[in-house]
Amino acid sequence: MNLVPIIFGLLVMASVISLVGFYAQTRSARIRKRLQTQKKAEQLLIITEKKTSFLPSGMVKKLEDLLGLTKDSLKIKEVRKSLAQAGFDSDRAVTGFMGIRLGLCLALPILALPYLLRPPVSTGFFLLAEYVLFAAGYFAPLLVLSHLGEVRKRKIREELPDALDLMVVCVEAGQGLNAAIKRVADELMASSPHLPGELLKVNLEINAGQDREQALRHLAERTGVEEVASLCNILIQSERFGTSIAQTLKVQSEALRTTRRLKLEEQAAKTPVKLVFPLILFIFPAILVVILGPAIIRVSSNFFK
Repeated sequence: MNLVPIIFGLLVMASVISLVGFYAQTRSARIRKRLQTQKKAEQLLIITEKKTSFLPSGMVKKLEDLLGLTKDSLKIKEVRKSLAQAGFDSDRAVTGFMGIRLGLCLALPILALPYLLRPPVSTGFFLLAEYVLFAAGYFAPLLVLSHLGEVRKRKIREELPDALDLMVVCVEAGQGLNAAIKRVADELMASSPHLPGELLKVNLEINAGQDREQALRHLAERTGVEEVASLCNILIQSERFGTSIAQTLKVQSEALRTTRRLKLEEQAAKTPVKLVFPLILFIFPAILVVILGPAIIRVSSNFFK
């Protein structure tokens, strides 16, 4: 009797049983590891919930009410609006910003203590310096945020004419307003990401089921630019009354270019007035020296002969 097939079959069966056992053991180990990880996470969550905070919850709530830092307070809404206009529209932006302000208010006076506690420093100067540093830590983030918002608004104003012209072309080619907004955002994203990023958010809000009117109003609030707000209002009125969107965009484009031309003419008209002070302070004294210098030298030489 030939035993080779029997031995070969037994070897194959042993190999299959070994592979199945190894797979079952690995899978059970993975399941146990996953269950242990989940159990540890649940325990950590329970410990975190039971853990006492640095301040009592009642005191924290009273401080939030006193400082106006509750979620739906007017102060938080204004901060969130300013952050959105500066380009920080994430959910954690408000928390991070308030944390930076609080950290600077505490860090600047503490870091200045080694320099202010020297013997020559008087008590009045010490208190004044600490108050100034505290105020600087509180207001400096606001100034930086305001500057970033103004820079972003200026860039959006610069990007708006090109976006509006491209939107007019897309609408006249037969595309709807949503498709035109999406196409303009995709085309201009590489060169100027500020306004196209906001247009993409408008498209996402519309695709998520929000009304176009509400999405356009959110666009005006996020940018804070008067020209964008005017464009959104005109588009809302055009959709509400059923007028031609292409004609509306053409009129808005012409009005925008006229406004920009008038602003440039106004700035050009202010140039002579702004040049008066540099002329008086820097150029006029040099001209006086060149013109009157030789005459003064001659008069003085003849006078002291």
